[in-house]
Amino acid sequence: MEKPIHREICLLFIVLILLPRVADAQVDADVTEKTMVLYDNLKHVQNSSQFLFGQEFFNSFRYTSGSAHGEKEYSDSKSVTGSHPAVLGSDFHYYLEKDDTERSYHMEAVKWAYQQGYVITFDWHLSGRGTTTYEYQAASKDLVNNIVNDLNGDRTWYLGEVDKVIDIINNELIVDTERIPIIFRPLHEMNGSWFWWGSQATTPANFIELYRMLVTYIKERTNTVLFCWSPNAPVNFNYYPGDDYVDVLGVDAYEANAMTVRSELAMIVDHAEANSKVAVFSETGYRLDEGTTAGDNARSAYWKHTILPAILDDPAQKAKKIAWVLTWINASWSFPYVPYSNSTPEAKQNFVDFKESPYVLFGDEAPDMYSPIPIVSVEDDAPAGVSVTIYPLPIKDKMTVSFLGFDPNSIASIYDLQGKLIHERRLDEDTVMFDCNGILGSGVYILKVADSRKVISKKLLVH
Repeated sequence: MEKPIHREICLLFIVLILLPRVADAQVDADVTEKTMVLYDNLKHVQNSSQFLFGQEFFNSFRYTSGSAHGEKEYSDSKSVTGSHPAVLGSDFHYYLEKDDTERSYHMEAVKWAYQQGYVITFDWHLSGRGTTTYEYQAASKDLVNNIVNDLNGDRTWYLGEVDKVIDIINNELIVDTERIPIIFRPLHEMNGSWFWWGSQATTPANFIELYRMLVTYIKERTNTVLFCWSPNAPVNFNYYPGDDYVDVLGVDAYEANAMTVRSELAMIVDHAEANSKVAVFSETGYRLDEGTTAGDNARSAYWKHTILPAILDDPAQKAKKIAWVLTWINASWSFPYVPYSNSTPEAKQNFVDFKESPYVLFGDEAPDMYSPIPIVSVEDDAPAGVSVTIYPLPIKDKMTVSFLGFDPNSIASIYDLQGKLIHERRLDEDTVMFDCNGILGSGVYILKVADSRKVISKKLLVH
């Protein structure tokens, strides 16, 4: 190998600039300001090296109970780590097909999570017409075709169910007179065979028409909804309804290994980045039953030893470019997808270790997702007490960077002007030496220092 050339790195210039907001390409151009800010902030998280952690019904179900509860400030996650997830998943099925008491528990849980600044995403396990299940059955095998082609009164039934969801969005998901922005993930896992809208019951063409009909109908009647498309792994873009109908792209994959995580997220991330969308890992977890203790430990180890390294150690650096990872419900009729109060010490420690990674954001670390995240490019425009200093100038091979006012375990990254990540490291000290020998060629680069609430950028010129 040719010996690396010693290179000088100096500060090119510092310009006073507020980075532009990036919430473009959303399906509904008329969404509320907070919905737009949410989308913008999700893109900033996606473009950082961190991701939000989320769970379905984290504060209205717990593993030790078979029914929903009304303790909205409790979660199994917090009982173990001291922190709630930063993303709350909910499901309109539990609002429309359960009793009023359970409905109220979930509603209050969503409102409380929103007030904390957490992301709210809804899926919808809608039971097929004339059935009491969302699973594929002979009785619902023609439902998608009938809705799309307006046969047998099924379209009228379907839009009537959608009207009930719209009523919840417009008239019940309200805090302090403002509607709560949500990411709606309808008709998910359509390339699997288990739902009445899935591959066993319909064609990709009919599914696309069904999805488009739903999005068009809702966006004409609401202004606080972003739309998420999430197939099951392996991702099949034959079911993709088009960029005019999708704000967020996700994928659902359980018991995934590192190769699966990286390959599936790569397809989602590539499309999201090329079309100014948001990419997420919309469902994952470990469900294998290996006995109480072994299963508990295996499920918690999944986060520390599979998901985290699969994302962080991706050689292509694509798996990091997601806004969140979400897991499923903790309940006695389900699995403890995250450890709970009675989990083994090993299981608890695995999950605490996952939570303490500087790349993972739980609720106590995430910014308020409904207020603009401050992005500044120079210290003169930085918040009081925040600075980044690079020295000496000029330098050879190494540069020392001092940081002031950043959270512990912040991240420093060097990008080229096309946005490709060149180098990255965690900042566990106030002053860090970067050895750039053999890493940076001639040209202009961007040094970004970021924690969960702010980013400061500086330009570097390499001779």
